Formats: sequence, structure tokens, C-alpha cells
Amino acid sequence: MNRDNDNAEYQPIRHIHCSDGSQLLLASTSGQQYLLMPMPEEASRVAPHHGLLASPSGDTILNSQQYACYPTGDSKMLAETLQAKPDAREAAGMACDIMEALLHLQLQQLALPNLDAEHTLVNPHGQISLLGQHAAIADDSEQQRHNVQQAGQLLYQLLGGRPYSSLALQKLRPDLDTELLQLCQTLLDCPGPAIAITRTSLAQLQDWLVRQQRFIRTEGNQQAALEQLLQRMRHSPDFPALSQAISAINHIGNADSERLQVLAEIILKDFSLTNKLLKVVNAANFSQFGGSVSTVSRAIVILGFDTIRNLALTLLLFEHMHNRSHAQEVRDVATKALFCGLLARSLARRSRMQEAEEALICGMFQQLGELLCVYYFRNEYRLIHKKISAGSSAAQAVQHTLGLSYATLGASTADMWSFPERIVSSLEPYPLGPVRQPQHSAARLRMLGNLANELTHLLTGPSGIRAGQVQPLLVRYERACALEANTLHEVITETQAEFANYLQEWSGEATPQGNAQHLKTAALGPHPDSQHPAPAAELEASYVHTTPATTSLLSSGIQDITTTLLGNYQLNDLLRMILEIMYRAVGFDHVLLCTRDPRQNTLHARFGFGEDTAALLPQFKIDLQQQDNAFCIAMERNVDIFIEDASAPAISSHIPRWYRQLDLAQTFIIFPLVLEKRKIGFLYGDKKQAHSLPLRPDELNLLKTLRNQALLAIRQKQN
Repeated sequence: MNRDNDNAEYQPIRHIHCSDGSQLLLASTSGQQYLLMPMPEEASRVAPHHGLLASPSGDTILNSQQYACYPTGDSKMLAETLQAKPDAREAAGMACDIMEALLHLQLQQLALPNLDAEHTLVNPHGQISLLGQHAAIADDSEQQRHNVQQAGQLLYQLLGGRPYSSLALQKLRPDLDTELLQLCQTLLDCPGPAIAITRTSLAQLQDWLVRQQRFIRTEGNQQAALEQLLQRMRHSPDFPALSQAISAINHIGNADSERLQVLAEIILKDFSLTNKLLKVVNAANFSQFGGSVSTVSRAIVILGFDTIRNLALTLLLFEHMHNRSHAQEVRDVATKALFCGLLARSLARRSRMQEAEEALICGMFQQLGELLCVYYFRNEYRLIHKKISAGSSAAQAVQHTLGLSYATLGASTADMWSFPERIVSSLEPYPLGPVRQPQHSAARLRMLGNLANELTHLLTGPSGIRAGQVQPLLVRYERACALEANTLHEVITETQAEFANYLQEWSGEATPQGNAQHLKTAALGPHPDSQHPAPAAELEASYVHTTPATTSLLSSGIQDITTTLLGNYQLNDLLRMILEIMYRAVGFDHVLLCTRDPRQNTLHARFGFGEDTAALLPQFKIDLQQQDNAFCIAMERNVDIFIEDASAPAISSHIPRWYRQLDLAQTFIIFPLVLEKRKIGFLYGDKKQAHSLPLRPDELNLLKTLRNQALLAIRQKQN
């Protein structure tokens, strides 16, 4: 939408005088409103895309002034919304968005030219978007510091209900939390490097929000309903013993010098729990260490305290819940909870988060309220489902029947059982709208539990609506846990395999019923890679057996990369490590990293390993405009392609002419690097002779893991 002359497509509505002395122009065209922001006379940098930075749709010239055009959509200027003063939690949430956007810019060594209530948009969900992406200021530490102070002025305005002035915020809001007052003053003073203040303030804001939004602190009728339900459970003959056992395990803290011994003693007190735990430990999911485990103490030493503690808690709860006459109803909810926990753990592992074991508990306990209801309040549970059948939403039916939500019941019980605050707070559901990026461990656990819960609800819901809800879910969580659709399908498939093993190990049921059977096979919809098959079926890979040395070398290399990702590293150094691992482990003749040149829309080989690589690099160039070749197909559709014989009649038409002229290799493999639909490049490996690169499925998966680690490294450096 570039405009090169004065034209009437944009109809000015009014000039907006901003608090920093600049001006914006509100204009409309084709029934849509835009905020027009002046373009700088000198060249400036365009900030990288981020969900909290508004993107201009183009530019125009009006009255000899060039403007960047920002569509407002259903958003309003923050200045227009401040008349209805937000409460402290809403203000802190908006401040979180502002600080997250600033941190993104600071990591790119950029700053915004303007940051005030007029250059800030807010949508109906309360999410912030900052104007100025087109005019980012590079390498200006003073402007970055000024942005932090401007963010403090905005927070002052949000909390105080009036523009920033020398009047102390405490005078305007004597009721305000001291922590928020101090945080606002820190931003206003910015007593240190801008990026350090931004990072620390963002973490403090999110931590404050989590603590303020503890939803189990109920009042009035809801508190009375909660007390009544808890009292009914306490009077159940079996509940006190269960509570005592779970609380005893949760009270083992890091300060206990003999905590392994204490945990072993608690488990050994329950003969049934001991046998069940050892059975699970010796089953396939935990057998990677080899040999048979015959004692709880050895299980703790081998698998670790956290793993055995979480396994014991899970077994205690689920073994207890199966002992009822209405077992199938209980089993359906229990298996849904188990699947949700395994899914949360898989998501944590895929995202390289350290909280994987705790994520299992946080995921399972998303269903704790429903599990307690079906077990202890059978009549109410059936009434809830009658109301749902009559047309009520699930949330309404639960609230009207119990007087509170499943989440509140589950979190209150977990709190009573002495689960850590980070686990209890993880059970709080997210409101509608985008999910913020978690800045600390407790926030990550809440994000993992909620995402796993929403996915589990999708999988247990009507199959006809699942496919249409996947993309909105990915968009909702894109800032918190960036996942692509094909990765999500892979995570679910992995979880289903684990789930099937657990069902066999825990219950011994070869043919599970109800929810268990459904969750073993449910899918969100067609796998993205299956929706656009390659032009020739022969582009699909076929695999044969190779020696186990490849697997061992790849696994060791992946561990090395994982360790490197946790420390400080240079991106190019890490990418070279990945190429070297591929080169040594598989025995490629050449391995290359190719990256995209957006100006020419081409892919260029940057570095690699193999014979005469230096001479090969300048010749290895792909034109992305030529769509019908293996390299462009891999990039366009984000699919891995394995060519076993480039000279085969069905394949040769998909091999570009320049590649054939190089006479490089007859067998090669391409792993595209695509991050949030951005085509970054690909990893390439080849062998001279046709059919000379046999790969087993497990080896291919390890190579894919290396590619995913490359993407993770790129994402971390970009953030």
C-alpha cells in the first residue's frame, strides 16, 4: 500500500497532540481507521516483528509529509481508555506487555522513538501494541533508558489515573500495594542498564500478578460453598488417610539432609504403593538405565527424587480413586488427567524447559477438581452433565451446581495437601486473549498446565471442530510457547505412545475403554505435512537398517548441544557444532548450512564440512522463485526431504539444473529451518553414490532433533 503522492484515499479525521510534543494523524480509508505516524527523514531501522509491536500496513504522503499507516482495527489508543481507570491488576498486565515489547527491542539493540499513551494501542482483551516499528532507533543506549522511564510514566498514569507529574504516586493512591509503588519508581529512575531494569521489572510484574490472582481466595457464597465441599470430603472414610500420605510427601523439603531416605520410608509404609511403583519403574518408560530395580531406594537414586516423588503422588491419587462402584466414570476423568499430565511434560521437554517433572503434576491436577467431584460428589457430577446436555456450558453447569469452578476446588484441595505454591498457582485458568511470555518458573508451569488442559479438551471434544480450533490456539500461545502446527501434532503423537504404555503398566488393561481408548487415537486434524504432498511420491523417504554407532554419536551430540544452549554461546559456533555432529555421526560427504537472502529471495550456502567445501559454497545457491524443485518444495512446505537417487526418472525433474551440473551427489537430505512461517534456511547433507545413505527412523528423529535445536538457538538469539 505504498503511496507516492498526495491522494485522497486517506481522509484525515483529526490531529492528535501527544504528551511528548509529537503529533499523530487519525485518518480513514475504505471504512477503516488508521493512525498515521510521521516517517523519519533519516534512514531508520525496522524493528523485528513481535506480537506487541504494531506493524504498519504501508505508508502514504499527505501534505508533503510521509507517514507510516497503522490500522487500529478494534483497538483504541491507551489515552482514550484511561478515563475508565483500570484496577491495579489490569494496569500491571498492560505494563507487562509494554516491558516485554521493550525487552524484545533492547535485545536487538533498538529503541522506540515515542512511548506514551497516544503511541500505545490497547485491544478489547487489554493487550498492548506499541507504535513505531518503522522508525526504531539503533544503538542508542540513552534512548533505551528513556523508553524505560517513559514506561514508568505510563505505569504511573495507569495506576494514578492522571498524567505523570512530580506528585508522588503514593499521594494519589495511598491504597496501592507498596511493591507496585516501588516498581514504578524503579522504572522512573532507571538506576542501571536499561535491559537489566526491563528484565527485572518484567519478572517482578508477572510474579506480582500471579500472587494477586490467586483465585482460590474466594469470598462470600463461593467461600461458603468451598468450605462445605471440603468438609464433606474430610468426613469421607478414606479421604483423611489419602490426605495424610500426600501431605507427608509434600512436606519433604530441600532442607531435609536425608530426604531420599524419608521419601523411601513413606512409600514403603504402603505395601500396595511400593509394588505398583516398582512395577512402573521397571516398565518400558523407565528402563533406559538397564537392569531390574528391586528397591525403592535404588529407584530414587537412579531416577531422581523429583521423578519418584511425582510418581508416588500420582499413584497414590489414582490408585485411591479407582476403588469405587462407579469406576468407569472415575476412570474416564482419571485417564484424562493422566493424559493431560503427560502432554504437559512432553510440551516442557520439547520446549527445553527444566520443569518437565513438575509439569506432569501441574498438567494432571488441571483435572483434579473434576476428579474429586466425580469421586466424592457423584450426584452433583451427574447433575452437571444433565445441565450440559440441556444446553448449558460446562463452566456454567459446574458453577451453578457446586457454587464454584472445578479449578477452585482442585487448587483449594492441592493447597490443603501442602503442594508448593508454584503448583497450586499453576491451576489458575487463563482469561481469554493472548497469553503472556512466562518470565519465571512458576509462570512457565502455569502456561504448560493451561496449554495441556486446553489441548486435552480439544482432543476429548467433537472431532468435527478440532481442526478449526488449532490455529487460534497456536496464536493464543505464540508468545508464551511458540509451537508450529506440525510440532504440535508430533508432541501429541509422542504423548499418546507414552499414554498407552502407562495404561498398560498401571492398570494392566490390554483394551482400555471410554476416554482412555479415545485419547490413544484422537487427533487435532490432518497432519500439516500430509495436506500438501510433494509433487512426486518418490520424494518420500525410505529407510533401512544401519549400525548402532550412528545413534550413539547423534545422541551424545544432542546432549552436547543441550548443554551449550543452557550457557552463553555464539549462534554460528553452535550451528557449526550441529553440522559437525551430522558429518561425523552419519558419514555425510558434505554437510552445509544454507540461509535465505531476503533481498534476492535466494538461499546461499554459508559454511559446512566436507571435501572442497570452500570451493562449493559460492556455487551452492537456490533461487526460491523456481518452485518446482526439491529445495524449494522443502522450504515452501516446511517438510524434510530425503532423495535416495537424484537420477531416478521420477526425481530428476525436481533436481535443479545447477545442482546436476555440480555433479555433487546422488543422495541427499534437506532439513528446512522455518521459524513461525519465516523461511530461514536449511541443513543439508549428501552422499556421492545413490542409495548410500541408509537411515533408520530413530536416526532420522535424532537428526530432526538437531534441526530443532538449531531453531531453538536461532529463536533464543532473536529474542
